[in-house]
Parts: sequence; structure tokens; C-alpha cells
Amino acid sequence: MRRPLPPAAIAALITACTLAWGAPSATAQHSSRQPETLEDRAERRRLASTASAAAAQAFAEGDYRAAKRHLEDHIEHAPESFVAHYNMACALAKLGDLEAAEQHLTKAIGFGFADLHQLRRDDYLAPLRDRQLYNDLLHGWPLVLDARKQANITRDEQFVPRKRERRTLEPLRLEIISAHDPTATNAAIGELEALGAWLHENAFPEIQSEPWHSHAAWVNVVLPDPKQFGEWQMVTFGDESGSGFSTIGGAYDHDRKRLVSKDLGATLRHEFVHVLHWRDMSRTGQRHAMWVQEGIAALVEDYETSPTGQITPVPSWRTNMVKRLLDANRLLTLEQLAGTELDRFSASKPLAKYAHARAIFLYLNDHDAIPTFFREYEDTHRADPTGLTALRRALAIESQDELETSFRDWIAALPDVPETGDDLTASLGVEIEEGTGDGPKVVNLPRGARERTGLRLGSVITAIDGRPTRDMHELIRVLGSYAPGDTVTLHHRRGRVHKTSDVRLLPRG
Repeated sequence: MRRPLPPAAIAALITACTLAWGAPSATAQHSSRQPETLEDRAERRRLASTASAAAAQAFAEGDYRAAKRHLEDHIEHAPESFVAHYNMACALAKLGDLEAAEQHLTKAIGFGFADLHQLRRDDYLAPLRDRQLYNDLLHGWPLVLDARKQANITRDEQFVPRKRERRTLEPLRLEIISAHDPTATNAAIGELEALGAWLHENAFPEIQSEPWHSHAAWVNVVLPDPKQFGEWQMVTFGDESGSGFSTIGGAYDHDRKRLVSKDLGATLRHEFVHVLHWRDMSRTGQRHAMWVQEGIAALVEDYETSPTGQITPVPSWRTNMVKRLLDANRLLTLEQLAGTELDRFSASKPLAKYAHARAIFLYLNDHDAIPTFFREYEDTHRADPTGLTALRRALAIESQDELETSFRDWIAALPDVPETGDDLTASLGVEIEEGTGDGPKVVNLPRGARERTGLRLGSVITAIDGRPTRDMHELIRVLGSYAPGDTVTLHHRRGRVHKTSDVRLLPRG
């Protein structure tokens, strides 16, 4: 019987590498006595990316010596990258330097590699499979995941250093690190659990079954306050990240197994879908087209919940955008959208592409075809990675022209969704603006509004009749379903005190 890798050795390795991850690289420290600037870090990333692309090309050509040279450059500029060390292990294994390959594979695991399915299926690592280390790693994989989870928690608690709420969601393999109060944090967790159940039923049924569930790496969900989010945003994306159309609401970093969200609404829902989707792609070894990844994630940004807890995605400001593009004859064809390269999807008119992708999944959902689509996509991915074959099969439509016509007719029939206060007929009768993540904030109360609504300056509106209102888009969409004179139950907080009040809606003046 093979002896599993000692738990202490795994934990020590992962902890040491994780602590090193956030530190400036050896290159940066030795090349200058000054702390590394954001510009220096961006340049290191650029050089590392260039070396990584060159290594990938060398792998494709079967030139493993050239791949090794490029990966040495990658590691020089990004010594903490598990991708660089993993790829180096693959190149060295193909070159027959098995001990060096094992050293880099061990470093890759220390720096965050946690994909057991990739480890088992990767043909580049075939020369290592009869060796002790490889089999010890397979034997001790639960210890690898546990040590990685603990190290990642230590790493990410720095983003919420004080007054944090901590939760463990074992069924979803999530660790929650929240700057929000217990009530808001629990409400967000309830949404994640409901969404997880919906996604398990409709999109990714296999990831909750064994062995896939227990083999999945834990993910940290970090919910910082605005100041903490700004610090994370600056470190992660640099100076341009918070200005104009490049404003970022959050991100899921699959390499670091970390989701960061500025809000408890659309962004958190969107990025949470990416967590589960990446788990499913790891299970199958497939990389789905960007319209699929972003479409299913954007779909659940806006939904309604029935009294029995059933989630139903609904039209939103994004479908309004698609309708306008269709009316202006500027909507891409499905083939054009599906053929958009990874780097172009988010770089050129991303809002239009995200809206288009969401509309496709709303169309699938209206035809009860999302589960069938994902089954067909898994079966046809090798032959057609764009997903168009799966889309036609899921909808039982033979030709692409027929599909395009049906989809466009469906778009034209969609209802318009209120996007601004001017689109509403009913009003709360108070002035509000975007809040800090869990709902819009009250900034002005006309005479008598405090007594009528129970709101005060600074109150945050978190829900109406139990329907979340995490941002202005969501609040306006929800209010759009009421008429003047309707009475609603308003959920709101001021500071860490949560209250409800019954409010009669006013005609919009």
C-alpha cells in the first residue's frame, strides 16, 4: 500500500506558498529597493502573459524545450503562479526530467492548483503516474483541499480585517467572509442557497453528486465594505478599474478560488454562477464559449421567487438593451456572438454582448430548455464548441436561419422594463441613490415622509414585499410591478438595525 503524503507536509507547503503569493516577487524585490508600484506589477503581468502565450504555442507545436524556456521567463515574472509551475511540470515530464517535474508540480499545488480531474486526465503528466509522489498526491487529495481552504481563508480575511461575519456553506463548499451585518449576510446566503438549488436542477446537476462534490476546491466569497472593496479593486485591476465604463462590481478568480463582490445582488449572483460553472467545466474538461459562461451568469441577475421558492428569471434592463439593438438593426447574429473570441467578448461593447447572451438564456428558459441545452452541449462540445449545435438541438430547431428568426421574434415581443424613476407610475415618495451593496440609500425625505414610510436619512431599502432590491436597477424593476395606492411591506435598515414598515405607494409626481 502506498503511503499518503503526510498531512503536515501538505499543510506546511500550501501555507508557505500562500503567504508568499501576496508578497512582491523575488524579481521585484531584488531589482529595486523601492516597493513595487502598480505600474511595475502591471508590467510583470504583461511579461508573464507574453511568456505564457509563447509557451502555449510551443506546446501546440510539440516543442517542449522551447516551452521550458518560455516557462522559465513566466516563472521569473510570476514566481507565485501555479499555472506557470504546473505547465513547467508538464514540459519537464515530456522531456523526461521527472524529478524536476515533480518539484514544479509540488510548487503548483502549493501555490493553488486544486483540480484533481485535470491532474488525472492530463496526458502531459503521464510519465509521472507510476511514481510515488503522484500517487501519494491522489491518495492525500482531501488533505490538499483542506489545507488549501485554511490557507485561503487566512489570505482573504485581510480584505475584511474587522467586524466580519464568517459562515461555512458545506453543501456549496463556500466560505463566506462578510463585512455586512448578520441579517444582511444571512439574507445573501439564503439567496446563494436558493440559486445553487436552481442551478443544480437546471444547469449543473452533476457537481453536487459524488465524487465531483467532494473533489471540488473550496471557494471564498468575500463581501467587503466600500473602502475595502476599493483597496482590493486597486490592487487587482489598477488605476483604471474604478472610472467610467470600466467600473468593476466584483470578480471570481478561479485560480485563487476567490469571489469578491461589491454588492449582495446582481454582481454576487452573477459571480456565484461562475463558481459553479467552473466546477462543472473542470468536471468535463471542457471550456465553454464566453456567451454561455456570461449568459447563464447574467440570467440570474434578475429573477422573481414564487411563494413556494421557485426561481423564475425575468426581463430586465439588459433585455431592454437587446430590444433597442434589434430595433436599430445593430444586434449581432447568433453566429457572430457565438464566434466572438474570449479577449474580444469583454473588450468590445461588453454590455451589448452580456445583454445578448442573457437574452439567449432567457429564451431557453422560456422554452424550458436550459437543462437540455447543457446536456447537448456536453455531448457536442468537441464537434462544436460554439454551442450553436446544442442550442438548435435543445430547441428542436433544424436550421440556424429558423433559430435566428424565432429568437428575434421573441425579443420583439418582450415587455419593456422600467429603467429609471421616470418610467414608474408608483413611488415611495422619497429621494434615493445607489447604496453600499445591500440596497439604495435614502438621501432626502419630504415633509411627512418619515412618519408615512418609517424611513430616515441614510436608511437602506433592502427589499419590497420580500423581493430583494439590492441596487437601483432592481428597485425600479420591482417598483414597476406596483400601482399607486398599493400597500407594500418595506424592508430597510439604518446602520445595523433592520426594520419593516407598511407603506402606501404614491403616484409619481
